[in-house]
Amino acid sequence: MSSRLADKQSKVVIVDPSGPVRQMMTEVVRATMGFEKVEGKASIQDLLHHLEVDEAAWAIVPLAPDQPVNGMHLLKLVSETPELKGVRISFVLEESERYLLPWAYEMGLLSHHAKPFTKETLTEELTAMLKTLEASKHNEPLIAASFLRKFLKDAKQFDVQIKLEKALLDAFPGDPSLLMAMAEPQALGGKKDDAKKTLTLTKSVYPSLGEKVDDLAKTLLGPEEKIVTTGADGSGLNVLGLNDCVVIDSDSTVSRAVADILKSMGVPKVQVFSNGEEAWEALSKGAEPDLIITEWRIPKLSGPLLVQRLRQHGFNSAPFIVLSSLLKPDDMPLVREMGIATIINKPLHRDAFVPSMVWTIQQDRLPTDYTAMERKYRSLLAADKVSEAEPLRAQLLANPQVPLSKKRLIEAEYAFAGGNYALARDAAADAVKFAGDSIIALNLLGKAFMYLKNPGAALKCFRKAEELSPNNIERLCAIAETETELGNGVAADDALDHARTLDPDSKTVQEAEAKVAIAKGDSSAAKKVMSQLESLSGLIGYMNNKAVAHAKCGFTKEAIELYRKTLSSIPDERQDTKMVVQYNLALGLARAGELEASIKELKQVAGAKNQKLKKKATSLAERLKTALATGANLKLQTEAAAAEAGQPATADAGAAGGDKTSLGTEQEHLALMSKVEARRGDMCCYLIYRGPEPRDARVDSLLAKAPRFQRRSAIAREESHGVERGMKEAG
Repeated sequence: MSSRLADKQSKVVIVDPSGPVRQMMTEVVRATMGFEKVEGKASIQDLLHHLEVDEAAWAIVPLAPDQPVNGMHLLKLVSETPELKGVRISFVLEESERYLLPWAYEMGLLSHHAKPFTKETLTEELTAMLKTLEASKHNEPLIAASFLRKFLKDAKQFDVQIKLEKALLDAFPGDPSLLMAMAEPQALGGKKDDAKKTLTLTKSVYPSLGEKVDDLAKTLLGPEEKIVTTGADGSGLNVLGLNDCVVIDSDSTVSRAVADILKSMGVPKVQVFSNGEEAWEALSKGAEPDLIITEWRIPKLSGPLLVQRLRQHGFNSAPFIVLSSLLKPDDMPLVREMGIATIINKPLHRDAFVPSMVWTIQQDRLPTDYTAMERKYRSLLAADKVSEAEPLRAQLLANPQVPLSKKRLIEAEYAFAGGNYALARDAAADAVKFAGDSIIALNLLGKAFMYLKNPGAALKCFRKAEELSPNNIERLCAIAETETELGNGVAADDALDHARTLDPDSKTVQEAEAKVAIAKGDSSAAKKVMSQLESLSGLIGYMNNKAVAHAKCGFTKEAIELYRKTLSSIPDERQDTKMVVQYNLALGLARAGELEASIKELKQVAGAKNQKLKKKATSLAERLKTALATGANLKLQTEAAAAEAGQPATADAGAAGGDKTSLGTEQEHLALMSKVEARRGDMCCYLIYRGPEPRDARVDSLLAKAPRFQRRSAIAREESHGVERGMKEAG
């Protein structure tokens, strides 16, 4: 969220129709703001022509309402055009034009400045802006909000200002300065009781700000007003924007204190548990909470095991805070593997706990620290939210502060999530090479090798990772599976026994027992385990992905055998699951050219209760029969989809060891940024704050007939194609 305006080598463009005015503004920006590269343009249209071939970090423009391209057009283009997402816009406005500011800031305006101006008044305004930039550490949403806040206050639009402050609190939860800012429009808008409650909440949550709160209360509420924190209710404000939090600690004094802090900050639901087993029983039956705060050493089911269970259960979004003084150096590798967001040491001190908790939630909401971004990225991939992870991936790859080893790991994780196991293998191998013993990279490399049917290499990766970070149940289960595939039954049993000893009731261990039994061909044992599992979706999905990967590596027979083993291991009462696997087996047979065998399997799937699956099976069977009768080339769905995308169907596998997919270059990493659409917090208040409804008709009029924007290279290509077409037509 740091602004490009922090880099004084960035280019600034000044727009004004008057040459002398442009020159004066250029001199002031250079002298006041410290930018070296400042250019002038006569119109916003000229600015757009500049942006078609060059870059700019900041453009200071008039509204120019009577011109073909006006300031609101420019804002619209910047907010909607990926290539322009790095440009920031400031308006220089006449008094009569200021009406549009609530909607201009909604669209991503950075700042506005008064017109007419003199060299002295402009210098004064930009000096104040520079101080705001530095004070906020170049946080663009807060910079833009400071300008909008002043306008709304002067215009006495207090309801809109309250809406702004609430939107900012949602984006930056727990920020005490925003809480105090909320009190001002409440008081000035006649809601003094609400203002007092807000200040009471601020003082209650942040006692160290008591003197500042009291001073503000005297200013807003009267000279005799003093804030007393007893019974604060915050006027319904949810400071953290969290609806459901969990606290787990055997020390009731600590858990009550943490729960009280959360409730004082407006969290409506706080669940408190005294041991891990009690927490698991409750949490496994409900929705994922917004935040989990736990002691590491808790009775019945320890913190490490509880976190692993919850992660495997699908709780990948909630940040975990460990509140403990009992962590040892040996615990830290597993802490990192499990994606623990923050460790806060005991004894509990409110003044230390609250800022750490607030920072954790802020980084989860809008991550700026690259380690927080990496953790968020990983949690999104784990939750199968690949499209949401893509913007973070692009930011991490383009960030020069992120080491190359981490960039390769980020690539590997993205490739793995997309089923591109060969690229995942190569990128993870690079990550290990550049960083040495990276546990997460070793885990991913081992999984990729498993999918690519190289259990020997997978086992080496898993064993090395386990040596560095013992007692990861998921990895112990993976070791058991690889040992089984290598024919090492005793070693596989030892790994499973170790996992069972750690957590005998783990679903991950149960699924691993089924995987091992399937690999051994022991369908009876596999059926017994599967019948005890509440859901088979995760297990069946894993086996299917593994079979598809094997087939793409050239191990067609092994893939079909894996389908058959899985099919024979599913309990008879799980007919719906059987039919899904049988359909996948039929697909595998068809891709292997065994059309008659595929049709035989599809006939059984045609009796499925699932109408969608039944329809797909019937359709595929007809296509196979036609192909057999006519000898026509059969193109299956995944191959057709790949062909439409202009990619070979096997680009994500690589036969037996190598594929031609290359890792991205550093230049390609940087180019990714232009492909990412804006997210909340990327462009000032855009996607954070919404202006009042209905929108002023004059704004709609200004936005009409917006111009198109194209990079000059694209325009050149179009012109070239046009010339070629003309020559052909002439010929």
